Amino acid sequence: MASRTLNYLMIARENAVVNGIRDAIGGTFAFEPVEWLKDYPEESTLLRLLRLNTPDLLILDFSDLLKAQRTVSVVQQESPTTEIVAVCEENVSILATLLRSGVRDYVTPSNGPEDLLNTFRALAERLSRKPVLEHKGGEVISFLPAKPGAGASTIVANVAHLTTRISKKRVLLADLDRNSGVLSFLFKLRPEHTLRDALNTVADMDGDMWSRLRSQVGELDVLPADVESSAATDAARVGKLVQFFHRAYDLSFLDLSGQLDNLAIEALLESKKIYVVCTQELACQHLLLRKIERLRRTGLDKQLRLIVNRYLPRHVMTAERIADLAGVPVELTIPNNYELATCSINEGALVKTDTNLGRSFKKLADSLVDERIEIPKSRPRFLEFIAQPFMKSNVETA
Repeated sequence: MASRTLNYLMIARENAVVNGIRDAIGGTFAFEPVEWLKDYPEESTLLRLLRLNTPDLLILDFSDLLKAQRTVSVVQQESPTTEIVAVCEENVSILATLLRSGVRDYVTPSNGPEDLLNTFRALAERLSRKPVLEHKGGEVISFLPAKPGAGASTIVANVAHLTTRISKKRVLLADLDRNSGVLSFLFKLRPEHTLRDALNTVADMDGDMWSRLRSQVGELDVLPADVESSAATDAARVGKLVQFFHRAYDLSFLDLSGQLDNLAIEALLESKKIYVVCTQELACQHLLLRKIERLRRTGLDKQLRLIVNRYLPRHVMTAERIADLAGVPVELTIPNNYELATCSINEGALVKTDTNLGRSFKKLADSLVDERIEIPKSRPRFLEFIAQPFMKSNVETA
């Protein structure tokens, strides 16, 4: 049996063959599903899935040869270690196409349950013997407030700065909140270039150009927001810029305003993790539920985590109740020390690590640097479980 848990992506229409494959792959107890797409995705959607999940196995329907070949080409270029299994009819023309495409494994309608089980057991054994390669791109981590003033900017600024002190990772902090500019104030920056310049030049972005655009605070690279600009932004440019961050940095922290416009959605779609920062107040909880529902409709539920800021243990809205209400795990509670946080903001300074706030920020920074630290899992709600029978019922770990 496989010595480690493997993951798989399935792109196939639902039919008896595919359902048999799902039963067989579940019977190996070696694989976990990333996603099941019942139609061939756009290239941008496929690239996001590959970058965020790096699947060990792709099960691909070859009923449309042209679309399947295009999919194989994208996967082989973006994720060359991913094994591909074709679902197809057994005829000379299709098998010749598989050979030309570099796909050596396939299953057909003639394969019975035992054949399918043996096929995926053999694949699991083969994949488990492969060396685990480092992901070629870094992680993009987004922070956004459930309600303005929830403290997301203060948290992300402190956590990003701490990661450069406790690790050798290349770290970026990008301010995508064009309504505030808090990060420039916290780091006492007077930048020559801002987010607007980066977006305007993203089509030609390279290392030399980026080195002129970024600001630096010690080892931390910062891209400040252009708060005086009210010009509309092309969301596609935001996606391209975040993809550049993904290639250039080990960790990229994005500070978002909380407004779920096209700009924010494009950035969130590129994010490995999305931290929604809330407080225990009723108005914030109401807005949190609306925001979580919108993000779920966008397909971002797997990336979501909660941070409860200014936390009071005796408050009626405990972390457990908030997690149950939102259906999202609370990864961190940050104690209520509003005076210290406000003082730090007013002075344009980061919170010291020998305070209760500072220790909370360091705890989150440690978890992001050390991938062995597990994220708390939320119990699936019954209605969600029966509504999504083909998805994982637990929240993925980091």
